[in-house]
Amino acid sequence: MKPFKILKLIFQAASTAAFLASLVFCALDVSVVNTAFLSFMTSYGLFFALAAIGTFLVSATSDVANRIGHGMLISSYAVGLTASLMYIGGVESGTQTAAKAAEEVPTAAVIMLVAAVLLALYYLCNLILKIMQKNSEGFEAPEDDIRIVHVREWKKIMEEGIISPEEYEVKRCQILGIKSQEKKPEPRA
Repeated sequence: MKPFKILKLIFQAASTAAFLASLVFCALDVSVVNTAFLSFMTSYGLFFALAAIGTFLVSATSDVANRIGHGMLISSYAVGLTASLMYIGGVESGTQTAAKAAEEVPTAAVIMLVAAVLLALYYLCNLILKIMQKNSEGFEAPEDDIRIVHVREWKKIMEEGIISPEEYEVKRCQILGIKSQEKKPEPRA
């Protein structure tokens, strides 16, 4: 489980760095301000907001907030991938394509695409960690299980002579949630 935690942190840091680098390249690319660039910047802002809030909510302990965070992260991937691929591919915007307006593939859009992929990898690591945690919840160490602690306390009481072994056995079965081993009287024919 530890390698996934490390990968999760690496992908989170790398996607954040890529977001910031993309923002810097967008700021440097202001010489080409047209409708394609403005729509890309609007999509970029939405992508960043959804990703940031979604990442925060996915880490929340509340189940509802966690689910909303997952939805926001998935939405951010869709927005980020669509915006960057449209800007890179030169989808029609008025009379000229976005790529022709910039006369080359915009660096900011490529970095935004990388950021979206890194964020998707972060999301996958986070999901794998959640699944692994849910699968391991039922397998606690015996000394950590509160039921075992209670059974040991009742055994001490029995060893001190305060209760009988039969009373201890009934209490042990009650704590562990198992049926007692008492023999039932046989019905007479």
